[in-house]
Amino acid sequence: MNILMVGPDPAEKGGISTVISNFKQYYSSDEHKLYFLSSWSGTKKWQTEWNAIRSIRRIISQKKIDLVHFHVAQKGSFFRKALLKKLVPSRCKIIFHMHASQFDMFYKNSPRLVQFFIRRTFNQTDHVVVLGENWAEFYRTITKTNVSVIQNAVRIPEKSLFNPDARTIVTFGRIGERKGSYDLLQVAERIQPLFPDVRFVLYGDGETEKVTATIQKLGLKNVTLGGWISKKEQETILKNTLLHFLPSYHEGLPMAILETMASGIPNLSTHVGDIRDAIIHGENGILTAPGDVHEMTKQLTKLLNDPLLLEKYAVCAREKIIRDFSIENYHTNWSAFYSSSRTW
Repeated sequence: MNILMVGPDPAEKGGISTVISNFKQYYSSDEHKLYFLSSWSGTKKWQTEWNAIRSIRRIISQKKIDLVHFHVAQKGSFFRKALLKKLVPSRCKIIFHMHASQFDMFYKNSPRLVQFFIRRTFNQTDHVVVLGENWAEFYRTITKTNVSVIQNAVRIPEKSLFNPDARTIVTFGRIGERKGSYDLLQVAERIQPLFPDVRFVLYGDGETEKVTATIQKLGLKNVTLGGWISKKEQETILKNTLLHFLPSYHEGLPMAILETMASGIPNLSTHVGDIRDAIIHGENGILTAPGDVHEMTKQLTKLLNDPLLLEKYAVCAREKIIRDFSIENYHTNWSAFYSSSRTW
């Protein structure tokens, strides 16, 4: 079976690109052959989009594609894939692999005509794949198409990178309100006098100017912005990281959480999206309600005062990823899923 995978360029920033990059690097099957078509690029946006529109039918014909696997988020990503979907010959099966962190809000806030278009697009798709049961419940309310769950996964480092002597707390990903960045700053303000040696570093892009202004306004000496980093740089940073802190308001299943847990880095996050499938509160990390700065500060203080608890979470976090979120198991699940498409 020949499969065409369509989504953002694997070299781009973000979780979806990471997922596609992992497919490109690690997926191996005697039964299925993957081909890749970039539909979005941050540096050559319009050129990449136009090339995808112009070439998708040619690639499907030349490579004898049986199934098109679209990686989809909300807003522009959805509309781009909906357009490309219309160019796929009827003989090909189509998967919409949903990575959106706010598709429920995107749908709810759309005009009725757009909602109708969204429902029709899903109903004319052969299968929808989501990252967890919470999202599956939502998509089943807006489409008659079958919805399956295949959770994200990551490559497991050979050994844990946890350093109990580290005093740096990091966040990876977009910086802004959705990711809870301003709540993190409030927590840092409260932690500063209690643990003056602890540092918070936000790695990523987004609302950097606004966050920098807030840091200055609050007089924070313990927070810095680290910019967007490569996967190689991330591994070096994690060797001196005590905790990954992601106080998000909306998520799917963040790659940053899976990657840090795989490296043996404990997480403090929020119980949104399908994060609870990876972080088990009180067993391998801590979960709070989004926006609950008081509880976040309380839990972080507890962790910083209890090195043995942090080490326990470090071990259990890595074990959880090895058991349930390894890239090998992930690709085995996808192989079985691709094979099942013959019966749709």
